[in-house]
Amino acid sequence: MPAPTIPRKLPGVLLGCLLSAWVALAAGAQPTPQPPKKDEPPEEPERLNEVIEKSIDWYDVFPDADAEKGLQPVPVMRWRNVVRGQKGEAMMVVWPDRGRPIAVASVYPWDGKLMYEFDSLARDAKMVAREKDRVIWSPEAAGVELNDVPGAPKPGKTPAERLRQMKALADGFKATMTGWAANDSDQEVLRLLPRPLYRYDLAKAKDPDPKLIDGALFAFVLGTDPEVVLVLEAVGTAEDAVWQFACVRATSGGLEVKHGDKQVWTASKHPPGRDPKLPHFAYGRLLEKQEK
Repeated sequence: MPAPTIPRKLPGVLLGCLLSAWVALAAGAQPTPQPPKKDEPPEEPERLNEVIEKSIDWYDVFPDADAEKGLQPVPVMRWRNVVRGQKGEAMMVVWPDRGRPIAVASVYPWDGKLMYEFDSLARDAKMVAREKDRVIWSPEAAGVELNDVPGAPKPGKTPAERLRQMKALADGFKATMTGWAANDSDQEVLRLLPRPLYRYDLAKAKDPDPKLIDGALFAFVLGTDPEVVLVLEAVGTAEDAVWQFACVRATSGGLEVKHGDKQVWTASKHPPGRDPKLPHFAYGRLLEKQEK
């Protein structure tokens, strides 16, 4: 390419600009990308995150059908699973009643919808969830059945001591996702997060269960995606208190939990997820409508 003719009388600044442009053109350079303007729409993950934040008020969970006021939702963690094609962040929420969480939900975008994958932590079948005035979830069975933790010490006398005990007890459990394949070819060993997802706040709770001394929820994760929620509770009186546990699924994949070498809990692959009468229930809204 021949060099362009540069008029001698152009000011120095303009001359420099023309020379720079000619050099870039001759070298086949591309224009330097400019940052997006403030009034341009945000990227898709950012929009999804905003919708997830707002979604915490879409549904109301009640301890029973006669309750007049819904429970306060508490976000406990944010996670991401890019391996499964997830866009944006996801969130886990719990709903405490009298200091004890009775429901948990994983909130994530999937197949054009924002999914709420509910799981009951209730010890009875009274809980309901509503979308405005319409009942969307009313499990007809308890969500958990607690059992004594094998070989557990007597619950400590102080909250700090009991927290140390719960962390040590949680470490005694091992969880595996057996996946979705019939031959378990996609199974994965899950990682225990060292800190509780949620620590029961019984001191501030209204009318707490007198036989519930302490408790916490722990998560076994794949990456940062929670797949199993481990419930640990100190129950009883000061004289006969014991540590108990229960496990709750947070996925539609198969799961297995062991304490030591003994299997203590399993969850089947591909559970029914659309039946609002079951403790595990998935419910979604179209994202396209929510983002407008």
